[in-house]
Amino acid sequence: DVARSQPTCMRCAFPKSAISVVRNFSLRTSKRVVRAASHANAASMDSAPRFRFGLLADIQYCDGDDRKNITGTQMRRYRNSLNVAERAVEYFNANALDFAVHNGDITDHQCAFDFAADDFKPIESGRENLASVMRILSKSTCEKWIFTIGNHELYNFTRNELRDGVDTPGSSLSFRCANDAGEFYYSFAPSPGWRVVVLDPYAVSIYRKGRQQGLCEEAIELLRKHNPNVDVFVRENPEVIETERMSGTFPYFKDMDGLVGRYVPFNGGLGPEQLAWARDTLSAANAAGEKVLILSHLLIHPDSTAKRSGKTLMWDYDEMLALVESPQTGGCVKCVISGHQHEGAMFTCDKYGVHYLGMESPMLASDESPGPFAVVDVFDDKIVFKGYGRDRSSILFPFAGDAAPSDPIVREFAL
Repeated sequence: DVARSQPTCMRCAFPKSAISVVRNFSLRTSKRVVRAASHANAASMDSAPRFRFGLLADIQYCDGDDRKNITGTQMRRYRNSLNVAERAVEYFNANALDFAVHNGDITDHQCAFDFAADDFKPIESGRENLASVMRILSKSTCEKWIFTIGNHELYNFTRNELRDGVDTPGSSLSFRCANDAGEFYYSFAPSPGWRVVVLDPYAVSIYRKGRQQGLCEEAIELLRKHNPNVDVFVRENPEVIETERMSGTFPYFKDMDGLVGRYVPFNGGLGPEQLAWARDTLSAANAAGEKVLILSHLLIHPDSTAKRSGKTLMWDYDEMLALVESPQTGGCVKCVISGHQHEGAMFTCDKYGVHYLGMESPMLASDESPGPFAVVDVFDDKIVFKGYGRDRSSILFPFAGDAAPSDPIVREFAL
C-alpha cells in the first residue's frame, strides 16, 4: 500500500550519451544511439516489459497567439504545442514502442470556430491545423497510433469523419478515432496477460454527432436537468441546437458546487450500451486472468480531478467506477490514463490498487522543460512512466534546480 500511495520517483537509467536534452530541448539521436537507449533501458529493469507505448494528450494545437483560458487560470501556448510534439516524437523514436497514444483533443476548438465573428471557419482551416500536427506525428517510427476521442475532436470534425479518417495533406499517418472495425470503444491484447480498453466518453454528449451536425437534444435535456445555467441558456437561446454556439458562451459553473459540476457542455458520458460492453469486457478479462489498462479522455475518479472539483469527470463516472471496483471484475483494472485536465492527474486508490493518471497538455509547456510526454513500460508487477512534465511543478514529472533534467524522470507505480 505504501508503494502504491507513494510512487517511486527517480532518474531514468538512460546513459547521457543515449539521449541528450540541450538547452533548446532538441533531442539528438542516431540509429546507433537508439539501439543503445533501448538496450540500456531493458538492462535497467529486471526484465523486458510486457509492452511499451508512447503517451501524449491534449496537444490542442491551433495557429493562434498565446492567451489565457476563459477563467484566466492557464496561459495556453498553442503554437508551442507543435514544438512539444516534435520533441515527443524524437523521444518515442529512441524507444521500441508497441504503439503510441494521443489521448484526445489534438486540435483546438478555434480551428473550427471564429469566436470573434461568432461563426464557423471554413472546413479547410481545421484540416490544415490538424495536418500541421499529423505531419509531425508521421515522423514517428511507430506505425500503430491510438487516437482517443475528446471534445475538441467533435468541435472540429463529424463523427463519421473521426470513424473513417480525416484527410490531412502531407501526412503519412491517418487520423481516426476508431479501430479498424469502426468502433470508438474497443479493447485489444497488447501482450499475453494484458488488455487495453479504449473508451468513448462522448458517446453521450451534446456534441456527439460532431461539427455542424446539430447538438444532440437528448444530451441537452440531460444537461438542463442537472445544470440550471444550461437550462436558462437554452430556454433563452433555443437556436443553439442548430448553431452549436454553447461552449464558453455563458458561466456554466455558476453555483455548481461539488461533483455535479461535471454536467457542463465540454464533458460527456459512456451511456448504457457502452457501460454494458465495459462490464462484459472487464468480466471476461478477469475470468481470463488478464490485467487491464484503460484509456479515456475524460476522468473517472473524483479524487483524480483538480481539488476534487469533478469538473473533468465523465457524466456517468459513478457507474464506470463501480465496474472498475466491482467484485465481478476482480480488481483486474490496474491503471486508468486520461487527458482533458490540462494540469495532469495522479491518484491511487489504495483499497483497490488502481492508479488514476492524467497527462498534462503541451499547451501549458514552459521553456524550462521539453515535455509533457512519456514512454510507458508495463510489467506484471509495475507500470513505469519515463518522461518529462510541462515544468518543474509537473504532477507526474516534477524536478528541482535551475535547469530541466538531462535524462527522463521515472515514476514507478506498483501493481
